[in-house]
Amino acid sequence: MTTDPFPKEAAVEVTVPAGTFRVGGIAKGSGMIEPMLATMLAVVTTDAGVEPALLQRALTTAADDTFNAISVDGECSTNDSLFALANGTSGVVITEKDLDVLVEALRRVCEALAIGIVRGGEGATKLVTIDVSGAQSNAEAKKTARAIANSLLVKTAVHGADPNWGRLVAVAGRAGVAFDLERARVQVGDVELFAGGRPYDERAPEASVHLQGTDVLLRVDLGTGGSGRARMWTCDLSADYVKINAEYRT
Repeated sequence: MTTDPFPKEAAVEVTVPAGTFRVGGIAKGSGMIEPMLATMLAVVTTDAGVEPALLQRALTTAADDTFNAISVDGECSTNDSLFALANGTSGVVITEKDLDVLVEALRRVCEALAIGIVRGGEGATKLVTIDVSGAQSNAEAKKTARAIANSLLVKTAVHGADPNWGRLVAVAGRAGVAFDLERARVQVGDVELFAGGRPYDERAPEASVHLQGTDVLLRVDLGTGGSGRARMWTCDLSADYVKINAEYRT
């Protein structure tokens, strides 16, 4: 598992009118992780019978909001892989009408594996969930979420439990999407630190308490009034990440 601190595995069981089938998966990856997947390797299997083209569509849809929504360090490489295999031993045959059910089963497994990769990121001490809303489109929300996930300043602030709302506002403002500072909002956990164009620094100690945990939530509303939203997962950046990669040799 190279630098993985623990194995990643997940499974679900699904019942449809034709019977019950299962979806399971394993994954490895800890560094060089960013959408485009990098050195991540994942295999998802099902005992349902699924035609290759339909399975490809379902996997692509499931991966978009899971494996393609994580970042450990913003680094990519050429040897990432995500495979889905179906052997049909359950006797359940998945057809077009069952596509949504299959996608949801794959999504549940892929999300658990993807989050596990981020939680076990090189040197990571915190899993960070980033929710972006109030965007003009889902694509613009995801672009912002990705910029936040890959911001070294945000990641180090999270590591130090520093509720630096300014770093989140700065990233949102430079993400290249529609952004209204006067209507934007920033929350750390449930603590609102910036809204209506003004900070609430008196709430910083409460936000810092949240950041000291192992599961951190960052919320940014871009203030455009749009319905676009996205979620990504990342981790903090620690001195151990630098140590691991300064000494790493292939």
